[in-house]
Amino acid sequence: MRFVVTMPRMSYARGVLLTALAALTFITLLITSPPLGARLGAQGGAQPGAQPGAQPGAQPGAQPGAQPGAQPGARGGAQAGAPAPPTRTVQDGVFTDAQATRGQALYGQRCAGCHGPALAGATGPALTGDLFTNKFRMEPLSALFIQIRYAMPPVPVAAAPAGGGVVEAAAPSTQLTDDQAADLVAHILKSNGFPAGKTDFASADAVNSPIGWPAGRGIGAGSAPASSWYVPTGNLAQLMRGVFFHNSNLVFSIQEMEAKDLPPKPPDSRPDGLTTFDWGLMIYTGWRAVEQSATALADASSLMMLPGLRCENGRAAPVTEPDWIRFTDRMVSVARRTYRLAQTKNKEALSEYTLDLSNACNACHGTYRDVGGRGRGGAGNTAGRCMHR
Repeated sequence: MRFVVTMPRMSYARGVLLTALAALTFITLLITSPPLGARLGAQGGAQPGAQPGAQPGAQPGAQPGAQPGAQPGARGGAQAGAPAPPTRTVQDGVFTDAQATRGQALYGQRCAGCHGPALAGATGPALTGDLFTNKFRMEPLSALFIQIRYAMPPVPVAAAPAGGGVVEAAAPSTQLTDDQAADLVAHILKSNGFPAGKTDFASADAVNSPIGWPAGRGIGAGSAPASSWYVPTGNLAQLMRGVFFHNSNLVFSIQEMEAKDLPPKPPDSRPDGLTTFDWGLMIYTGWRAVEQSATALADASSLMMLPGLRCENGRAAPVTEPDWIRFTDRMVSVARRTYRLAQTKNKEALSEYTLDLSNACNACHGTYRDVGGRGRGGAGNTAGRCMHR
């Protein structure tokens, strides 16, 4: 008897071999790959469809660093959402009793003459009560520190030179130190009923302190009765073009120019010389001009909450919508921080922060103005504005 050995066909052998190799590769990847949960955590909530290298929170499909609809002169970046709540507030004991005691002694020597011995106000404003805390509650505690450290005591203004303009006198030699400003912050907090803790409010990097105030909008635009409001004269577009547009652009210009050169001088080629408008712009220059633009942005933002305000297309501004209120609050907060950084005269810090200002503008524009393209189809098409997307 003969035994016949049948050799497998070549195509069948090749299939078995490929299947074995594929199984081996899968097992190797399964062993060496990190767990799925670790990979998801590393991605950190990236937006679907985002380009590689895009910043967190960027628009899906946007180019890294791109800023759709950015203000002229603004750096690119993602649109801003609601600001994260502070991890610590002044309710958490951010100063010590000893520090407040030092601040109280210093206050009696340096501040009581203007603000009153009990902080109730005199020639200067009160430093206690709801009106005071409401003034600062939309900013971190660093704002109060900056105001004391860099703006107190007020710098006197010298007489105008013969050629016009205003010149600030040299800062007095009695300007407060970082440690003194921090001690005064502690005294003011304690005088307003906030609790002491076990650690001093640190003067080191107090300009960037993230400590906040208790949640709530306080007394002001959001809680005043409707009968107390004045009726707006113009529409929202006129308010934007008359106040926000040129003041924000002046702030953005700090990226490209030194503060001393702001606002830019009109061209010498103008046939009839300076107009009254040009002359008015050149009276207040340098950091003073930047501060004034920032305060204009902050204080004009409350006008966006006026009942009766209408958009250019006649539609009522959505002053009661949660997003509108949130975007307005964000603009006030960012503009105030812009003002504080201008007070420090730190060009680099303010230039970097202009991204936050641009984002605050774009967050509202992207929801109420630029849906479907600017004005839903172009700059001249305003029919869709002031409608939530």
